[in-house]
Amino acid sequence: MMLTELYYYCGNNPTAKAAGRVLSGIATDELVSPLESALRRLRAEPANVSPAIAELARRTLASLTRIRIEERVANVSGHVAREFRLPLAELQSRSREQRITFARQLAMFVCREITGAPFALIGQHFNRDHSTAVHAHRLIERRLAREPRFRVLIEKLQRQITGADHATPARPA
Repeated sequence: MMLTELYYYCGNNPTAKAAGRVLSGIATDELVSPLESALRRLRAEPANVSPAIAELARRTLASLTRIRIEERVANVSGHVAREFRLPLAELQSRSREQRITFARQLAMFVCREITGAPFALIGQHFNRDHSTAVHAHRLIERRLAREPRFRVLIEKLQRQITGADHATPARPA
């Protein structure tokens, strides 16, 4: 059964929809990984392929990488939103309410630390400019340097998100 048929078949059944999402993720990974490997081989041996194919492989790999990073940023920001008991839409909103702004800044920081995503992509995810993401990152870094208890809380949050059992080492300044 095709995935689209599975989604259609699932209708409004929440359990079936969840199963469809899991199947979709598995199918996507099973399809994308071999494609990505083939594209990497094409890019690694440009002498054996035409320049147009090599360029297409390069652009496609860049797009796949961007999609994976965007997905990771969305997962991290969703986790932070849940920790603050906020809908993700609130973090992405234009609201300047203090608790939402703080949660957004923290989410931007954690997204950068965990995914290494560019500030422009993080800003775009939160409907902000890249300079806002840079400011949020610096703001949280300064607070981490001043407040050891805050650092412990952030490290705990990062471990929850990444599933790591040990503390993540601090990045050198």
